[in-house]
Amino acid sequence: MSKQKPIEEEKLTELNKYRALVLAAINYLLEDPSAMVKTENFDSNEHFESLKKAAIEHHSHGRLAKLKQWFKDLTEPMIEAHDLKFNGYLKNETGYDVNIFHNYFKRVEKVIEKGKITTNNQFYDVGLMVNQLCNEQPMNKEKIQILNNLLRTYEVGKSKKIG
Repeated sequence: MSKQKPIEEEKLTELNKYRALVLAAINYLLEDPSAMVKTENFDSNEHFESLKKAAIEHHSHGRLAKLKQWFKDLTEPMIEAHDLKFNGYLKNETGYDVNIFHNYFKRVEKVIEKGKITTNNQFYDVGLMVNQLCNEQPMNKEKIQILNNLLRTYEVGKSKKIG
């Protein structure tokens, strides 16, 4: 019986975490004017509010897998849009340090380790990272300089191939 209790406590901790994360993601979308749609048959505010109620119900019924899937689905637009502010929002709103951009940050770190950009996708990722770092306080000037040098080197190499 004692082995069962920690599993239940662990599940409850995860349930609480994903409830908070799902509600924060919904609130983030509610605060985003670009996510708002209102037509004769659909109102995004009503839709998101109904999702909040459903998330609370899933939490009360112990549906952890459902909450995890919802979090994945709700964060997909932020991942696709490279909305890097979302991580900070989640941490501020929930206290949980969830990095939905883990793969993105790994890709940029690999470029830094390799010491050069070799594809347009890497160029885009590194440029996005520079923009993000320039908006953070305190600014990581050393990393910005490293990334800018990689961008510059890639641009020079591309222009030589074209010219």
